[in-house]
Amino acid sequence: MKNNLLDSIKNLITDKVVELKDIFNYILEDQSICDNKEADLRLNTDELKDIDYCLVNSSDLASAVNCKKDSLAERFFEYKNVSLSNNSLNILMFMNKESIIEIENVISKLDTNELLMEKTYKTTEFNIEKICKLHISYEDDKYIIKDIESYDKEISGTLNEISNKYEEYHLQNKEIRDKFIKAFSETKYELNIASPWMNNYVVNDELIKKMESVLIKGSSIKIIYGIENKSYNSDGDIKDISNDRIAQKLKERFTIYGDKFKMKKVNSHNKLLICDESYYIETSFNLLSFAGEYDENSKDIRDEGATYSTNLDVIKDLRDRYFSF
Repeated sequence: MKNNLLDSIKNLITDKVVELKDIFNYILEDQSICDNKEADLRLNTDELKDIDYCLVNSSDLASAVNCKKDSLAERFFEYKNVSLSNNSLNILMFMNKESIIEIENVISKLDTNELLMEKTYKTTEFNIEKICKLHISYEDDKYIIKDIESYDKEISGTLNEISNKYEEYHLQNKEIRDKFIKAFSETKYELNIASPWMNNYVVNDELIKKMESVLIKGSSIKIIYGIENKSYNSDGDIKDISNDRIAQKLKERFTIYGDKFKMKKVNSHNKLLICDESYYIETSFNLLSFAGEYDENSKDIRDEGATYSTNLDVIKDLRDRYFSF
């Protein structure tokens, strides 16, 4: 993927390199220009650094890319109330100076609260006419530019060729359980869990404490559970009855947190975890009824799989479909 990024940048701006080098050589060869227009040279150098200065002064393309990205990061670092994701910086590298200036004007106003943007972790969109759409969230007392959707077909096409702009990979067995447990400490705003079944072995005091730690810091938890099934659990109870008992216990335990904790009984075999707008895990793993103890002493070591993804569009769609209550 890194090589694709480098090749794409090279294809987009390599035509300018010869022209830029000619400019530099002309200025350096003509001493009278250097003597008489020293201020203009400094200005031009600064401007070129924003565009292709890095290509001219780097020994290889990888160094040029890092130079350009560092230059952009430094440029936007001064905004204390706004930060840009790594992906947003990558996209800015493809944009011309005029577009970057327009985006910076918006960020400057955002930094000083001149734009009326809702302060929510859920990503909202801000349109910059003819240039791009900014995807903005509010996290840790700061606006985050999570993504930049360019209206330039050449840029958007190139970025689509480079990558999907999100992480996605497979999890198996213990990896799924480990990610599930880690989500309780990673959640900042909202944790969603879909599990057809629950039992006391998994929804034990330790897991309940992890849930409460999420609620104590002001985050929300939403759980959907239940499936029409007359099978029995290891204690001889019908699983549906066991589900309701555990659900009632959790509701009573967390009633002091009001709407921060919600449960809904459904009829679904779906198993799903969503952590904020950071990632989701769609899996065969029964998150609230299977402990996933894959060790030599375990009696149940069935094979389980899952897809882990940071695809924001899918995260928002899944949350709207299953957790909009």
